[in-house]
Amino acid sequence: MSSDAPSRDDLLNLTAQAARHHAQGRLAEAVTAYTDALRLDRRNPALLYGFGLVLRDLGQTDGAATCFEAALALDSSCVDAADSLGTLRAGQGRFAEAEAYHRAALARCADRAPLWNNLANALSRQGRAPAALAAWQRAVLLDPALPEALSNLGGGLRDAERLDEAERAHRRALCLLPDEPQANNNFGHALQARLRHTEAARWFRRALALNPGYAAALCNLGLAVQRLGDGAWAERLYGRALRVAPDLALAQFNRGLLRLERGELAEGWAGYGWRFASGQAGGARQPRLPAWRGEDLTGKRLLIWGEQGVGDTILFSSLCAEAIVRARSVVIETDRRLVSLFARSFPGALVRPQSSDAVAMSDCDLHTPIGSLARVFRRDLPAFAGFAGGWLVPDPARVALWRERVVALGPGLRVGIGWRSGLMTESRRAAYSRLAQWGALFAVPGVVFVNLQYGACEAERVAAEDRFGVAIHRWDDLDLTDDFDGTAALMASLDLVIAPATAVGELAAALGVPVWRFGGRDWTQLGTAVRPWFPAQRLFQPQGGEDVHGVLNRMAAQLVRRPI
Repeated sequence: MSSDAPSRDDLLNLTAQAARHHAQGRLAEAVTAYTDALRLDRRNPALLYGFGLVLRDLGQTDGAATCFEAALALDSSCVDAADSLGTLRAGQGRFAEAEAYHRAALARCADRAPLWNNLANALSRQGRAPAALAAWQRAVLLDPALPEALSNLGGGLRDAERLDEAERAHRRALCLLPDEPQANNNFGHALQARLRHTEAARWFRRALALNPGYAAALCNLGLAVQRLGDGAWAERLYGRALRVAPDLALAQFNRGLLRLERGELAEGWAGYGWRFASGQAGGARQPRLPAWRGEDLTGKRLLIWGEQGVGDTILFSSLCAEAIVRARSVVIETDRRLVSLFARSFPGALVRPQSSDAVAMSDCDLHTPIGSLARVFRRDLPAFAGFAGGWLVPDPARVALWRERVVALGPGLRVGIGWRSGLMTESRRAAYSRLAQWGALFAVPGVVFVNLQYGACEAERVAAEDRFGVAIHRWDDLDLTDDFDGTAALMASLDLVIAPATAVGELAAALGVPVWRFGGRDWTQLGTAVRPWFPAQRLFQPQGGEDVHGVLNRMAAQLVRRPI
């Protein structure tokens, strides 16, 4: 053997050097050492894995992926390579691939908590919340002292509205890492979900004391102080967050809503455009078409697609007619429950149910989510001038049928009622009511009450009838959750609708039915004392610390005096 031939000692020395350089942050030297080592043994899975970690830390993700893949090809039992490749793919937004790699790692080593934590992260990013929560719980069961798993579990529990458990998980993570900025921020976030904004702000400030450039904590503190009534300070905090991280979607979105609340529409709609990236409006469909941003539509076919909840879709549908007159043709894709109502209301458009079929969408030139129409057609408050509301058209035949049925209830003012959202979270609960709080309204003489509340509310309705000695009329053959055409026809037969911020009030107002809306101020008022979308809608909002019960009592006094 030649005296120049590489020895096992040479390989071991180079490997040790490479690992030492990497641990000390001397990445260039680590690259050199790993390269020299691989020249001696190109098919060494451990070397390939270590070299991949260095390339990953250098931001060379393609090279890192190649190394991890090569290590796995040589040794399918290389658990760390599979797990690292999964994490890398997740960072690239390839979450299904990430899940597959993490599962491959767990197939070989199911008792390692970090692997379950990483799998949960990939599942969460795919919107598979229950599976992610179960995987985080498995990680914490295997290692109760793994801070990142506890923190992630807390976030999953918070999203599932299991707020007591979420707070406990974040508190445990904080006990393990009391001086870690993210642990402090996440604990504050858990408190914020419980509307404990003053307490939450203290933990965000502590996170910032530990890391003054922590953009997420700046954004969260901004929301806390905004909820506590200091919009000017919130604006400055959002600005600071965005100077650190210009693409921080939640800061862009929160600042946008704050500006809309103040009536700064052009700037506000720009921030509202970040709603999908921030996770505040669900997953965007993003059809494979160019996005319409307000340019000339002459000769173009525009796809307008529904987003968020039915109430938001109804609100923004007020702008569809303006798009229809500008384009050669318009396709509106919306919740199947709204198709017939929208088709009747917008005869100049083709209305169809939402679809993910790319072929079906290929008949259009441009697309826009329905909420983005406002940035084109409502850039300032004068753009609402002359807008009287009442743009949706109910089925005349069904209106005639429902009018007969409502008249048969007897004389009196016919008032439809809704009292809460179908999705009752802790943060929403303060904005809605319980039917047990409606006693003063039910005591107003000469009123015929009609139920418009969708969802599982029968027990609450029956209990209120027994308690207050009032009839709240309903019909078994009308599905208030799914039959929007029938509900619209019933609403059109009423004199008044009383409801909080739900689809019930939005639909009634869009039909031109008088609506009394109760609850706090929100961004849809656009800095005014009314809601410019519905000029005739009356707002009943808390005054001087008044609670929902007090607002309902005040509405009852107004109903006694009548005019609607």
